[in-house]
Amino acid sequence: MAGQLEAMGMEKVEDPSRANVVIYNTCSIRDHAEQKVYSYIGPQADRKRNGENVALIVAGCVAQQEGERLLRRVPELDMVMGPQYANRIGDLLEDVVNGNQVVATEAAPMMEDSTRPRRESEITAWVNVIYGCNERCTYCVVPTTRGAEQSRPKESIRREMQDLGRKGYREVTLLGQNIDAWGRDMEPKQRFSELLEEAATVEEVERVRFVTSHPRYMSLSVVETVARHPKLCKCFHIPFQSGDDEVLRRMGRGHSIEQYLKIVKRIRELCPDAAITADCIVGFPGETEEQFENSLKLMEEVKFDVVNTAAYR
Repeated sequence: MAGQLEAMGMEKVEDPSRANVVIYNTCSIRDHAEQKVYSYIGPQADRKRNGENVALIVAGCVAQQEGERLLRRVPELDMVMGPQYANRIGDLLEDVVNGNQVVATEAAPMMEDSTRPRRESEITAWVNVIYGCNERCTYCVVPTTRGAEQSRPKESIRREMQDLGRKGYREVTLLGQNIDAWGRDMEPKQRFSELLEEAATVEEVERVRFVTSHPRYMSLSVVETVARHPKLCKCFHIPFQSGDDEVLRRMGRGHSIEQYLKIVKRIRELCPDAAITADCIVGFPGETEEQFENSLKLMEEVKFDVVNTAAYR
């Protein structure tokens, strides 16, 4: 979004009270996220009520989740925009300039973005390869707010990587909520390991990483592909979320600890020095002390390099 706005001639300001366009790009993965949004909007809504020329926009997952409820509660808002419209913000902002109040939360196919994002690093860059998620983990709101999986064409991903390499970026991270699902919505279906094979041939880039893998779908061919190509970093981020099969069942994860350990074993066999990182939720409703201990046992057995933990509440 920042890249598109800059292409329209706008400049970033550090003080929101000086901005003519204020965008709150939101995430609803944590509880009460929408309440925090309302508290942030308040001072900007006051500016508008006092006659200042400012456009107020709420984008992202809270916007998708709340939709028109945001407008009813804060009528000073000019636009509510779901994540699937992120690369169309320029067109939508034109509607706002023309005096319209915009709600863009309907399901829509992601369009290939002809603009270039503003990147914080000059060395590493993120490249989206798949949008959305088809899973239904019981603790997660992402499928509701981000929509169904939509894979980007392999050729488009390659072109973006080449362009980044020519601009001096040395490392690219392929990004997806469930990256192993890449290609399964295509006709004919493709596999993520095939995309990795393609990425490994992009001469303009020195290193390639990817996140996030799902144990239910991660194929051993992905591990084999990473092991075969020096350009593919030997680093795997595979959330396990719980070390107990019963908790995993109630989470709707669709995999077992046995499946998870099978993947880890193959990584250790083919890439003995690989880094393995993960995510884990503790205190999931109904989790017993024994089930919590099973998560600790899994950590001890795998010896992760990093585990991001979150307390369920």
